[in-house]
Amino acid sequence: MQESTIAGGGVAPFHGWRMVGICFILINVALGVNFSAYGALVGAIETGFGTSRALASGGVSMLTLSMGLMSPVVGSLMRRVPLRLLMAVGIVMNAAGLAVPSLTESIYVLLASYLLLVGPGFCLFAIIPCTTIIGNWFVTGRGKALGLANIPIGNAIMPVAAAMVLSAAGLSATFLSGAVLMLALLPLLLLLVDRPEQANQRARGAEHDDDGAVQPGMTTRQILSSRPFQVLTLAVSILSAAGLVMVTQIVGLSMDRGLDLPSASLVLAGFGLAGLAGAPLFGFLADRLGGGRAFAVLAFALIPGWLGLLVADTLPLLLLLAVMIGVCSNGIVTLFGATMGEWLGGRNVGMAMGLCYLLQIPFLFGAPPLAGAMYDATGGYAATIWLHIASMVAIGLLKLFYRPGATVLSASPPASA
Repeated sequence: MQESTIAGGGVAPFHGWRMVGICFILINVALGVNFSAYGALVGAIETGFGTSRALASGGVSMLTLSMGLMSPVVGSLMRRVPLRLLMAVGIVMNAAGLAVPSLTESIYVLLASYLLLVGPGFCLFAIIPCTTIIGNWFVTGRGKALGLANIPIGNAIMPVAAAMVLSAAGLSATFLSGAVLMLALLPLLLLLVDRPEQANQRARGAEHDDDGAVQPGMTTRQILSSRPFQVLTLAVSILSAAGLVMVTQIVGLSMDRGLDLPSASLVLAGFGLAGLAGAPLFGFLADRLGGGRAFAVLAFALIPGWLGLLVADTLPLLLLLAVMIGVCSNGIVTLFGATMGEWLGGRNVGMAMGLCYLLQIPFLFGAPPLAGAMYDATGGYAATIWLHIASMVAIGLLKLFYRPGATVLSASPPASA
């Protein structure tokens, strides 16, 4: 076990890996319940709420819209408010938002609950705070730590679990189960430590005790005007939109190709399960190749799987393609956090990620309902698939050739809370 020097001499077990483990649980429950499980419920929502495929898919869009609007605020709050308090509020809000759909038959109330409760709650306790905490604890090996924290076991488990609860107890019970699972996360926050100096330790790779100290970060204007930030935001937005389309539409696509709901949910689970390899793999590549080149590898590697979706019509082939795509898609968040720290400096990760999510709104908010609308208009998913393949080619080329300027800090202190 790694040890960490403490003030006054001596050593103590390094607590950073415990933070990685806690963040692993928080991220997996948050993504699994709010995103992956929702994909398994779209058909039931469409039928139970008497609505269209586009509106039934809209819950995730409301969540991402809310997350985009809230993220800059959260990034700013994290510099002034203890993270554990923010995260506790977020968990309670998320749980409340999941309970609301069990009490209504209106699709618009469901969408409002995802916009006003689930989205803000998710933003307050999941990706941005967890990435910031890991950045605080790791100066070196940040890609590896983020890769481990983002291994998406929840994306593999939750769709199957949601389908089982849906079949056994109905849609309302499925939403309530998600709310209860969220509340069960609260005790974990008691074990969370925002920054290493709060435990009388220093960040992994920090040479001096003050390497991890809170320092002034870039201003909002400086971040927004930074070309590395702009390039990274464009890449993450486009690739994340494709991932959301997979989460919300792959069950519907599989059922259109002749699969039943349990088999189609298994395809979605395979997509999530592939992240068991994807998240640590791309964390490793980020540490070895740099974030930009790792993103290029990811974008180009997505293309064969998406091409296969044009013709696949059996469970084995659809499952194989979902795994291929999932290995790459589940590395996006890992590369996002690692590359943001590499290009802008670790202390700016929280604020920069918040601003990035705001700018992603047109992509993340629009992608799932656009795919649903294109399906309603054309009777299939071919147009959506070709659109995303073209975007992956463009992003792969951009990331392959772009390099941040010499003014970008690549060995900054860890992100401040």
